[in-house]
Amino acid sequence: MRVKQRFPWVAVSAVAATLVVGIVAWLQIPSPGHPQPGASLPALGFTRLDPSHAADVLAEQLAAYDPTPLFLPSEMNSSQALHLSETQRHAEGPFAALKVPLVFTTEKAGLDFPPLVTVPAGPVQGLNLADQHQAPLVLGRMETAGKPLAVRGGYLEACETGSGRVVWTFALPEAADGPQGDWQPMELLGAVSRFGQIGSLVVTVSSGSDEVDEYFCSHLAQKIRIGERLPPGFYAFRVGP
Repeated sequence: MRVKQRFPWVAVSAVAATLVVGIVAWLQIPSPGHPQPGASLPALGFTRLDPSHAADVLAEQLAAYDPTPLFLPSEMNSSQALHLSETQRHAEGPFAALKVPLVFTTEKAGLDFPPLVTVPAGPVQGLNLADQHQAPLVLGRMETAGKPLAVRGGYLEACETGSGRVVWTFALPEAADGPQGDWQPMELLGAVSRFGQIGSLVVTVSSGSDEVDEYFCSHLAQKIRIGERLPPGFYAFRVGP
C-alpha cells in the first residue's frame, strides 16, 4: 500500500518563526545618528583671571581657610591688610608659620579708671560710709533725702541651736557704759529654763576685744534679762552693731 506524503508544516513553521524573530531584532538595533546641522556640541571653557587681581583671590582663599577662630581677630578674618609676601614665606604652604591662638593672652584692658569711692579695708570700716560726705543714700536716686538710723548700742538675734530659727530680735539701747570704738559681730551660747537663764553665757565668736566680750556677757544677762524673755531651750545669741 502506498504511503501518502504530508506537507512539512513543522519545518516551515520553524523557519517562519526564525525569520520573524530576526526581523524584529534588526528593527530594535539603534542606528548611529548623525548630529543635526543646527545643534552645537557642549564645550567646557576656561576664563583667565586678570593678573592684577590674583593677589585678591589668594587673600580670599586664605581667609576661607584661616585656622584662627572667628571670635579672635587675625590678619585674614578682619580688616587688617594682608600682604601677599607674608603668605609665601615657606614652601610648605601659606599656613606653615601661623600659630592657632585659641585663647586671649590679654588679662586686663590696660585702662586705669580711678575708683568712685574709697574702698573700705574691712566690714567695720564699711559701716562708716554713711558718715562720709556725699554718701550713697538710695541707689540711682539722689533726690531722696536719707534719714539717719536710730542710735542703738547693738542688735541682738536669738536663734535656736537645734533648728537655727531666729525666735527673737531686739535692738539694744545705747548705754553710757557701752563699748567704745569699732568691734566685730560676736556670738554667745546660753541655756534658758523655766526659772530663767542657766549659768553664764559662753563666747563662741569673739568681737576682737575682751572688754566688749565681757560687757555683753553681763549686759545681756543682767540688763536685758534674756532668761525672762525666752522659753526654755538652748540658744545662740548673735550681737552686732
